[in-house]
Amino acid sequence: MQILQADFQGSHKFSVEKIDAPSIGPDDILIKVKACYIDLQDEKRNQSLLSSSLNCCCVGRDVAGDVVQVGTNVETLKEGTAVVGVISYDFSQGGCADFCVCSQYDVVEKPDSLSYAAAAVSLGAGLPAYTALHYHGHVTAGDTVLVVDGATARGALMLQLAQAWGGKVLSTYKTEGEKQLLDNMKPPVAQMIDVTHRTNILASCVMEETGGLGVDLIVDNGVRLFTSEEDLDPMGERSQRSTPHKHDIISSLGFSGKWITSQPNLQLDPPDSQQLFLRGSSVHFLFPPAWCLMKAQHGRFMHIIRDVLNHAQNGDFKLNDIESIPLDQAPERLSVKQLDSTKFLVVVPSENR
Repeated sequence: MQILQADFQGSHKFSVEKIDAPSIGPDDILIKVKACYIDLQDEKRNQSLLSSSLNCCCVGRDVAGDVVQVGTNVETLKEGTAVVGVISYDFSQGGCADFCVCSQYDVVEKPDSLSYAAAAVSLGAGLPAYTALHYHGHVTAGDTVLVVDGATARGALMLQLAQAWGGKVLSTYKTEGEKQLLDNMKPPVAQMIDVTHRTNILASCVMEETGGLGVDLIVDNGVRLFTSEEDLDPMGERSQRSTPHKHDIISSLGFSGKWITSQPNLQLDPPDSQQLFLRGSSVHFLFPPAWCLMKAQHGRFMHIIRDVLNHAQNGDFKLNDIESIPLDQAPERLSVKQLDSTKFLVVVPSENR
């Protein structure tokens, strides 16, 4: 079978390799992949954190497809069932392949009216949204929420979920396409903040919108940690001009505010900690794959998946456009530097194009 691999440590290149079909354990199922959602920024971040010793890593963890083989202990699923689920990092192979292996406890049946691609992206975007807003942020009616990069494919669903729970949402944007998407959102976003050229405008815009109170919750998409010229290049931050600095994020928080970050190597200096202390604020780390690694949370994990798919099936959330990429064309397409950030990227087997 074919599988997509990425070299995130060196040349940042993708390749399609041929490997033997994976074997399954007693609690696993073998899935013929129909669609696999991929977020390159998350993939690079997570793989560098979990697989730094590997030169090439398999990509894609949110999959939808048909069950073709079940383990001896599997009783709730059978061959031919359409499912959607998450491949745990316990499994070395990703979902951008012809076949993949999942634990029976990490998948649910796919709703009939939902396409494979829509099911995969709903799960891929919905899991971090629920984790950030409900389990970390505890968003309730009247809360003010700032979503950094809220017009991206994943960020747009997070904005809609916060609005559905009664939150007042603010968002940053980087491109004209993201601005147009935010302009067309219903209900409208309270404020759109342009960080294309300057990110130090973030705190002043937030304070102006909130009357100097700050926001109750901030969900970032990574932050810059350094300002010194000698630190920018070693840490690879020179190209992140439009990514907010950690000081801008902290300055935007209100009393007892929650900062939910996707930055795994976050460094807080004593002045940063003092600012958070004086505001009574807290920092939470957003790592959705942890649900699959903590079996004690299996019930909540299943609840999230089913709720996300039900909302997607009922049309409660409007998904951004989905771009389906055939597996054999994925290396060339994913190597493009400026991909449309407002579109979901889904890799499908070449035969499904």
